Amino acid sequence: MNTRASSVASRPTGFAGETVRALASTLLLLGLIGDRRVR
Repeated sequence: MNTRASSVASRPTGFAGETVRALASTLLLLGLIGDRRVR
């Protein structure tokens, strides 16, 4: 876990990609949860 964090910190582009992926997955999860609550 530490090695992955250091490698991401050394690459700003990699860090941005991870952030975008995390946001996308979070939005998908929220959308699924909201969809289930509506139904």
